[in-house]
This record gives sequence, structure tokens and C-alpha cells, in this order.
Amino acid sequence: MIKKNPSANERRSRNIIWNAAGSYDIEPYFLAYFPDGTQDLYLDMIIGLAYKWFDMDRLSDFFSRYEHVRRAEEFDAMLWLGLENCLFEKELPGRPVMRSLRHERGELFFENREGLSRQQMMYQSMPLFTQQEARWADACGRKRPVMSLREKRISERLRFEGSLDTEGVTERMRDFLKEYYRFDPYDVKNTSGTSHPLSFLFRREHKRKDTFLLRAGEIYKGHPKAVSLHHDGLGRFAGISKEDTGYIRDVFGECILPEREMNRFENEVCTGDDAPARIWISKKSPAERPAKKETAEIIGKRLRQKEKNDAYLKEHSMMVRSSIRALKAHMDTALSSFLRPLPEKAKTGALMSSQAYRLPVLNDPRVFLKDGDEIEAGIVADILLDASQSRMHAQESIAAEAYIIASSLVSLGIPVRVMTFRSIRGYTVLEVLKETAEKDCSGVMSYYAGGWNRDSLAIKTAGSYAPQGITGGTTRLMLVLTDANPNDSTPVGRDGLRSSAEYEGIIAVKDTEEAVIELKDKGIRTGAVFHGNPAHLCNAQQIYGNDYVQIRNVNQLARGAGTLLLKLICTE
Repeated sequence: MIKKNPSANERRSRNIIWNAAGSYDIEPYFLAYFPDGTQDLYLDMIIGLAYKWFDMDRLSDFFSRYEHVRRAEEFDAMLWLGLENCLFEKELPGRPVMRSLRHERGELFFENREGLSRQQMMYQSMPLFTQQEARWADACGRKRPVMSLREKRISERLRFEGSLDTEGVTERMRDFLKEYYRFDPYDVKNTSGTSHPLSFLFRREHKRKDTFLLRAGEIYKGHPKAVSLHHDGLGRFAGISKEDTGYIRDVFGECILPEREMNRFENEVCTGDDAPARIWISKKSPAERPAKKETAEIIGKRLRQKEKNDAYLKEHSMMVRSSIRALKAHMDTALSSFLRPLPEKAKTGALMSSQAYRLPVLNDPRVFLKDGDEIEAGIVADILLDASQSRMHAQESIAAEAYIIASSLVSLGIPVRVMTFRSIRGYTVLEVLKETAEKDCSGVMSYYAGGWNRDSLAIKTAGSYAPQGITGGTTRLMLVLTDANPNDSTPVGRDGLRSSAEYEGIIAVKDTEEAVIELKDKGIRTGAVFHGNPAHLCNAQQIYGNDYVQIRNVNQLARGAGTLLLKLICTE
């Protein structure tokens, strides 16, 4: 897989690209990596050779022409298969080792394919996967997959000749997209390959029209599509209007904090780069259908998603129960020092002097206290769920993960609060799906995704908005379920003013890292369960340090989350 906008931490890939290009003053537009997050050194070399043989400014311009359409990543990967063949043929005469490097890359493809989980396979574009499989089967002498006539034609068209120059390559790429995707990158009126026709509702118009109901994460020809958010540029952000506030109220319900307290709260957390944003804290969205059509659609979509989440939980009930038992057992022994039995009235034990009169007057012998069977932990936990658009392809599994963790902690006597966070129309909205005092964890299954995510502000808010049951000796935990890709449409602030910088990339990751450090300085033990694109794993490492675990599916949750929670609990 080849990805745009690489992380600054991926230095090894850059070195390969710079070496192949023969230049160390370029900033690569692409980096290559395998699904497990390791660098794809052969394709990194191909990217570097593109800088050597072609005018990469013109190629980058071509790629940028369709970067916001729904199938942009599939287009990228298909076209790089074409470029790979072209650059292989160009470089082979002067570098015969290319043949063995290509053979090794083919073998690595099939090794990685064997290690892919079913969920990871579903994230793939199957037409693209077929073309990759055919290319690398040819490279290492394996048998090709069974292909339709159309797939065979595509495979041949993606063998760009080594004789092509920059203009020839761009024309060949344009012709390929026009022929097989009915998409012309040079036709600004062309809308083929873009997201769902309703997606125009969710793009900024004058930076104030982004809404919540997003469709890009729904099923497309039977395969869930991972989604991403893109910025349309700055310059017209005019602050948060009454219309925006009304929209947030309609969608998420009333803010559960009084206005005066909310203003004080925002003054505390909406600082630095988060200064332009605002906070909204609510409980589960209302089930009734509001009068406004747009809002009614959103509430309806939320209810349908809850049905899907519940169905997923029921279908995988055996795995869920097993994971809860495993996670509980993993933590049970280590928690013994934090657990204390709650006292209960008894006929023997320590005398309650204030109740002693009941024995002679009311003939009530239960005026003593002894340790009861109910256990209370000196720990309170928050589970914070990223509910942005980038999570739409995995809503059912994320809801199940949160349910497993919450149920396990509750069964151990640890009070748990579960909240989601997302950003929309300048607000970072936190929804409480389960309150600390609640034993029932079914409210977690109301999880649904859409919008942006301003992780730094969400984490600061959750840290400052203390759950019920916090006392002087209570240890507080915060577990964030995330893909470690903070990204918001509201720009960052500088010295109390709006900046020209977007909240994304290095800026957003650094802000989130500082928010986590701030929580830890307050004594809140904070960690993350990373479940997302491996390309963002380096973000998780930067934000959470060593306090994170990576999982690829729900089956890995019990061991991963158990290890992380024990680490957070037992670290002094």
C-alpha cells in the first residue's frame, strides 16, 4: 500500500527514496508500507526512481487532482502498479539486481497475505487486490489468480512501458482512469469516483456547513470502505454561529452542564491551539425523531447503527463472553491490592455506636459492621471512544470492544464511565454512553461514528470532567480507543487568535501528546488501545509513549487491553 502525507517518524522509508532518487532535498509525496505497518522498501525505491526518471512535480499534480474523491487510494495503488513496471524496465539495464529485488517483493506480498486477518482483507479493494496478486505472482514465478477477461485487460494496461516519459506516463494514467473508472482527473465537472451523492451535505461551504450524517463508510458492493477526512482549505472560518449551536443541540440533545459552568469549563480547556473550538457534553442522543428532516435522518441512522451493534454482539456472543472472562482473569490477581470489601450490617463485627440504641429499643441485633461480599475498587475508569468518520467502517467491532472492557471492569468492582468524542461545526462533542454508577453496560452499544476528531481537546475535557465517585484516595484511569489520527476542520489557535494552520498532521499529534502528558501530570493514568491504519501507529507511539497496545481484531482485545490496564494500574 502506498500512502500520501507520510509521518515525520518514517525516516527509513525517506532514506530509501532519497537514495534511489539520488537527491536528499526532496519531501516525498508518497511512502510505501505493508498492512502491518512495516516499510515496503522495494516500493519506496520505486517511488525514489520516479523522482529520478520523471518530473515529479507534474506527477504530483496529477495525483492531487483526485485526492478528495472516494476511490483516491485505489486510484493511487493501481497507478503505482503501472509506474512500477515502467520504472523497473527503465532501471533494469543499469541495475540488474532489480530482478531479484522484485522477486523478493513478490514473495513478501504472499507472506503478508497469509498473515492478513479477515477484517483486514475486507478493508481491501478486491479489484485492486486481484491486480496486486497478479503482479507479484508474475514477479516471483507463482501461479496467477483466476481472473475475468476485464481483470486480465486491466493487468495488461497496468504494464506501462519503460520507454514512457513524464508526459507519456500522465497520459497513460489519465486514459486508464477514463477507460476503467469513467473518471477524468482533468475534467473538473466530472463527479465519477467521488463519494456518495449525499456527501455534499457534509463538506464545508464557507467553512460552516459540515454536518454529521456521513455515508462514505457504508457498504460499497459488499466491502466496507475505510474512510478519511480532507480539509478544503482555510480563510473563511467565521466562528461558531447560533445556527451551529442549534444544530448541535438538535443532534446531541441539551448540554448536561449549566451555561455558566460550561463557560468556566471552556475557559479551562479551550486554550492554545484548541482556543477556536468549543465543548458540548451530552448523554445518549434522544431516541425520538425531531421535527427537522436533517436531524431526523441522523437520529434514524444512529438507531439503525445501534441495531447493527446489538446484532454483532449477539452473533459473536460466545467470543464476547470469553473475552470478558479472559480480561477479568488477566487482571483479577493484580487488582487485589486495590480491592476492598464494602461493609454491611451484621449481628457481629465492629459496633456502630450511632446505631447501638436499636438493639435494646427495637430489638434489632444488626448494629455491627463486617466485610461484605460486594467488592469496591479504589479505582475509577474512563473509556473514551473516538467516534469520528474514520471509524465508520468498524463501528460494530469498536462498540463490542468497549462493551467487553467496560463489562470486565464492572465485574471487578471498578466503576466505569464510557464516552464518545467527535468534532462538528466547531464543537468537540462528548456523549456519555454509560455513567460511572451504572452496572448495565448495554448503553455502550449506542456507539456510532461520524464527523471529525479533535483528540487533544476531547482528552483534556474528559480529564477535567471528573466522573462520579472520585475521592481523595481514588486512582483514576483513562483508556482511549483510537486510530491515532487527530483531524478537525476548525483551525488551530495561536495566542488566542485563529491561525492559518489546519488541525491535522504533526500539529494535531503534538497537541494530543501534550494533552496526554497534562493528564498524567494530574495523576490520571492514561493509555490507548490502537485499532486502525498501521500507517498511524507512529502517532500512537508519539502520543501515548509506551502506554498503548495495538490490536487488529476483537479477539486480541482481552490480552492486549488486560496487559495495558495492569501496566497503568501497577505503575507507581
